[in-house]
Amino acid sequence: MKNLILFLGSMLFPVLGFAQQMEITVLTYNIYHGERPEEAGKTNLEEVAQLILELNPDVVALQEIDSMTLRSVGIFGQKTNLVAELAKMTGYTGFFAKAMDYGEGGYGEALLVKGDAEFERQLLSTPVGGEPRSAAWTKLNLKNGSEILVGGTHLCHQFEENRSAQVKELIRFSQEAKLPHILMGDFNFTPESAPYQIIPKSWIDAAHKFNPNQPTYGSPEEGKRIDYIFASQRDFEVIEYQVIDVPFSDHYPVRAKIRLKTP
Repeated sequence: MKNLILFLGSMLFPVLGFAQQMEITVLTYNIYHGERPEEAGKTNLEEVAQLILELNPDVVALQEIDSMTLRSVGIFGQKTNLVAELAKMTGYTGFFAKAMDYGEGGYGEALLVKGDAEFERQLLSTPVGGEPRSAAWTKLNLKNGSEILVGGTHLCHQFEENRSAQVKELIRFSQEAKLPHILMGDFNFTPESAPYQIIPKSWIDAAHKFNPNQPTYGSPEEGKRIDYIFASQRDFEVIEYQVIDVPFSDHYPVRAKIRLKTP
């Protein structure tokens, strides 16, 4: 299947007022379709929104996002657009990158960005079948005039062949943009896996110089690191990295502060 990209209009880039050092804080979080994993029918959206407000990231990538599904009725009492609700709670601009039809609505990924933004959805291939997947991208315009590309994704949980193909498509998309780039999300692979080895040496894994063994999914003792923040190494340096121990989902949120290198 060829890689499909939906372009949503001409790109209008938000100007973000990062710190003088041109630092950007990003957060990725798989929120388990807005439900507490051990308390069926109880929403976690208020807790997720409060966490975002406390951490104050510039961009948030969210995975397992429902939009107007029957499943959301069992949690919220009516069909609910999760990213719209989180945008309302936080004051961020939200975007839903639908990956597939699900339960009379949609299921996919999302971005939350401070200020106005325009977005792109990238549909990812599934060579051996399985659930459709997508990525959400936005371009940000820094105060010094630099543009950067930031994306979030959620790769196939079923087949390694799909994950490998999807990684290659994401790499190609980010490189063709010819901009400093950051990609984050739930990749559903560990650092020892074959798809991880496809990640180019020109990308930084934000965890590497901090705590690369800390799980992002499952228990702290027996979990796995499958959620990542990557950045183009020639453009960025990672100055902070944190896996946040909160019980709102079956994944932990991952946060990084990343500095744009000056020429």
